[in-house]
Amino acid sequence: MKLQRNASLQTFNSFGFECTADEFVIVRDVKELEEALDTTEPITILGEGTNVVLKPRIRGRVIKNAMYGISVTETPSDGVLVSVTAGVNWHELVRYALGRGIGGLENLALIPGSVGAAPFQNIGAYGVELDQVCEDIEVFDREQHCLRTLPASACGFTYRNSIFKSVSRDRFVICGVTLRLGNRDLSTHYRDVAAAVSTRSRSSLTPTYIAESVIRIRRRKLPDPRLVGNVGSFFKNPILCDSAFDALRERIDIDGHPDSSGVKVPAARLIDEAGWKGIQYEGAEVWPRQPLVLVNRGEATARSVLELASRIADDIHRRFAVELELEPDVIGSF
Repeated sequence: MKLQRNASLQTFNSFGFECTADEFVIVRDVKELEEALDTTEPITILGEGTNVVLKPRIRGRVIKNAMYGISVTETPSDGVLVSVTAGVNWHELVRYALGRGIGGLENLALIPGSVGAAPFQNIGAYGVELDQVCEDIEVFDREQHCLRTLPASACGFTYRNSIFKSVSRDRFVICGVTLRLGNRDLSTHYRDVAAAVSTRSRSSLTPTYIAESVIRIRRRKLPDPRLVGNVGSFFKNPILCDSAFDALRERIDIDGHPDSSGVKVPAARLIDEAGWKGIQYEGAEVWPRQPLVLVNRGEATARSVLELASRIADDIHRRFAVELELEPDVIGSF
């Protein structure tokens, strides 16, 4: 384990913001993780940095999880179990599964980030969320100082949330994920996906074809973080109670999708209606093809991106009486 002091994290976050960590270490197995956790300093766990806004300074120790490994276990009657360590790139996992004829992750193709980050915020796209295919999560328990396996039912998965992001944030370090795949019907109900596959008969659809369609959709709408600094969707889609949704419909023509806790509405529709597409602020910009995405045009900082996000949220609240919540994690201090 090699410990770096006053380490730059500029290349470890997809916004490309300059950030200095007091200490930085990359771990490649559980033994190195346990060694890295043995400190009295505050600890921050970092994946690929594709869903974080890093402020200029992070106090304490930043641990980058680079554990790598994939294994497949055939089950006779109920799909395939795919076990993946936290440092594997998510889209690489999707390609791995599809290349072996294993469906289930096709709607989640091209989501940036690592496997370890997937359960942290219960990633989802185009009608599918991680919790629908998750079997269990392997974690290092910092309180009990040991590896544990948590069934998906114990992970508190909700929309873009889990116990790892909320109540147990400082207790568990995600080391691996086991997914049950190959036993689900294809999901094409999401509007963009439905349109993309409309020329094909249902019987001719395959997981690979849906993944290719999703990839085309994402590339058309979203900037490549390798070329334009961004973290994907910057705001969660709000979930409203029935009365709030009815009140919103009186102000704007907007779709609503039933959710376990209310009606989910597209934040992009609100931001677009309010005229924020293409607006720039001190090097930050609202992406013209998808207003949920804020980008770094080269001169943006964490401060300017967060200020732009705050202005958007304030305007949406004033216009529509809807609260927007940030999707990425904001880490560090100014």
